[in-house]
Amino acid sequence: MLAVDQINLFCREGTPSFEERALFASSNAQAAKYAIADSSFERARSYIETGIGLLEPNHWETQYAISLSLFEMSASVSCTTGDTTTMHSHLQEVLAHVLTFEDSLKGASLLVKLLASNSQFDDARFNCFDILKHLGETFPQEIDASTVQNELPAIRSMLTNVSYDQMKALPQMTDRTKLNAMTFLNLLCTCSKISKPLLLPILSSRMLKLTLQHGLCADGIVGLAIAGYSTFLFTDEVPLALQTGRVCEALIAESPQKHLLRSRLCNELWGALKMLREPVQAVTAELPEMYRSAMLSGDIEGATMCRVTYPCACFWSGALSLSSVSQHLVGCLKEACKYQQSTVLFTAMAILQCCVHLSGESINEVEMKSMEELRALGEGNAFLEWQVFVHNLASHFNMREYEQVAELSQQYSASHPSPLQTKRILHILRSFMVGISVMNLARRTSNNAQYRELGEQAVALMSQLETISTWNFQNKRMLLEAEMHYLNRDLVSADAAYEASIRSAREHKWLNEEALAYELYGVFCVENGMRDKGTAQLRAAIDRYREWGAANVAKRVQLYVDGLAAAKSSDGDAAANQSCW
Repeated sequence: MLAVDQINLFCREGTPSFEERALFASSNAQAAKYAIADSSFERARSYIETGIGLLEPNHWETQYAISLSLFEMSASVSCTTGDTTTMHSHLQEVLAHVLTFEDSLKGASLLVKLLASNSQFDDARFNCFDILKHLGETFPQEIDASTVQNELPAIRSMLTNVSYDQMKALPQMTDRTKLNAMTFLNLLCTCSKISKPLLLPILSSRMLKLTLQHGLCADGIVGLAIAGYSTFLFTDEVPLALQTGRVCEALIAESPQKHLLRSRLCNELWGALKMLREPVQAVTAELPEMYRSAMLSGDIEGATMCRVTYPCACFWSGALSLSSVSQHLVGCLKEACKYQQSTVLFTAMAILQCCVHLSGESINEVEMKSMEELRALGEGNAFLEWQVFVHNLASHFNMREYEQVAELSQQYSASHPSPLQTKRILHILRSFMVGISVMNLARRTSNNAQYRELGEQAVALMSQLETISTWNFQNKRMLLEAEMHYLNRDLVSADAAYEASIRSAREHKWLNEEALAYELYGVFCVENGMRDKGTAQLRAAIDRYREWGAANVAKRVQLYVDGLAAAKSSDGDAAANQSCW
């Protein structure tokens, strides 16, 4: 590259001949490739711009190959650096001049990324399906829940027989048509995960079949991971999904493209399957390194997804204070804005709004949208819509607004009916929040049977998940059982379960849920004539909420404790019990 730097200095100061300009354009294209491989994207941009400047006026007719190479690299580097204006204009240049379908594929893949980054998911999916049809991979025009249900047994059958040794024994995929199809199936999975997850089983099944028939490639590992993820989302075959995830992790560890694959599968493997079976805090600690790997490899979509997943996981696990989570989210917002990753941008805003609501801190570094505005922006974007919903739910839950939690959850379920079971880590946490909320409501309303059923479902789910990870789910199961015992008026069992939940949350480092368990135990004690013991539990909850950084939550509990003290001094225990929440 040093030689090319000297050539470019000569070009700026002298007047190269026609032959020299052609030669120097080719030299800059080669230097740009080396710079991209070295993750020096700004340097690559300089070589590309110089190379384009050295082309003839009618270069698409006389210098087609080098023109195609330079303009494709320009669009790719512009995608990496967030320059969507240059990316769009140079993609249009490429697609207007390509001579063959094969030559159009690189530009078409970049166009899909551009459309997806701007939340134009319908257009992105349409383009992918159109390209795939030309590559011989056709799909039903209408894909609904019944289509997915018909495909799930085939996925289960293939995954049951998949092992690390079998995948390693496969030959490398060499068929160019199939390799191109795998590229666009991968892109289509990325779009569908955000906008239409119902497509994931269909797409991953096709990718797995192509891999088993034609050989392994990097996109084949993605297809295997998405098949495992789809099994987790839409079936009860959780052990099969987890085993598939382990196979993928082993394949990724040995892949020359391991950094790119880790960032690409951040959500499916690390944010779902791995967090399901391993301590969430330990998995979360891997995400910053995955983000750095993604940036080095130029995977902006993967990098920004890793970056927003980290504070999201820290929020839900209590691994960082809310102030620290907020600062990470502010950095994520700025980066998502720079690279025009709208889904990540608005997801980060939804989480940040929840943090602000609970902590009471103000954020002045970035422009924020309200939850109502974010909800409107989420229409047509299933991923964003879900993120806005579940973090709005968390805001109400932590402020003990249980009626709103039950109402919001019911509204969401009514507007998203599906005969298919759908699970994500945050779906599990939704079940936990709803379970706690409805069992509290069941003790105070006449709608006992419906609320009891939802509570029992939450207990059953956490009991099932505890067999997979004691670390992540034991304290949740115990706290839900404590609430169920209380609902059933089995006060001795409830008392023991509350204490066990507190111990489990502390041992497994769930600070926010330890605070919640102390609070619920305190309320239980106060409501059952053990006011002094209850007050001690509530004070412990306040200390842990403050440690988490949830100042507004701590203030809410403190007001209740103050009310108990005032009631004790004036009207005694009866008045204290009457004042509960």
